[in-house]
Amino acid sequence: MNKKIKCILIDLDGTLINSGPDLVDSLNFVLRNQNIKPVNQKIIGSLVGGGAKAMIMRAYQNLKLIPPIKIDLLVEDFLEFYLMNCSNRSYLYPNVLNTLKKLKSEFRIALCTNKKQYITEKILMDFKIDNFFDCVLGSNSKIKLKPDTEMLEYCLNECHVKPEQAIMIGDSSNDIIPAKALSMKSIYVTYGFGKIEESIKPDYVIDSFNEVLKVLKF
Repeated sequence: MNKKIKCILIDLDGTLINSGPDLVDSLNFVLRNQNIKPVNQKIIGSLVGGGAKAMIMRAYQNLKLIPPIKIDLLVEDFLEFYLMNCSNRSYLYPNVLNTLKKLKSEFRIALCTNKKQYITEKILMDFKIDNFFDCVLGSNSKIKLKPDTEMLEYCLNECHVKPEQAIMIGDSSNDIIPAKALSMKSIYVTYGFGKIEESIKPDYVIDSFNEVLKVLKF
């Protein structure tokens, strides 16, 4: 890796934490309230990405049901439940904490996730990793979600670096697509629950988060 890398942008779900159990619990809370059979955690990879509304819509589609007109109310129920239960069964992936400690000494670090901003901040505090990040960006009404480039561009501006000075780490196409569009380097993690299209080629592929250190030659 070229030594000119100064900043690391990192996805949250499926990259730093396995949030699958709490996401599914929250989704099933919503489904049960609608008298719908709960889904199995095994399908979480086909549901996540794009925020809470997209997750609920995909769940209805997977169950071959028509999403109700009141989808926004379901999203509110989901977010309210998830906020109170977002760290119950989620956990940091192996090697995340020690790797963040090492990276923090050399690089600016930004968290870039499609999860709601206020929920993101709560999770970081719950897992006591909030101090590792120079910038934390979750979803809000002003910035388009990944795979649009706006979130990555915001993080780059906040960290005062150019695209060629940064690298994006994530577990899905949503992370790699905007990085490539900005001519940023990218790392795809295989252990998450996201998906990556065959046509999308990340610069690096790793099986454990601490392999980031090898990529950066650090």
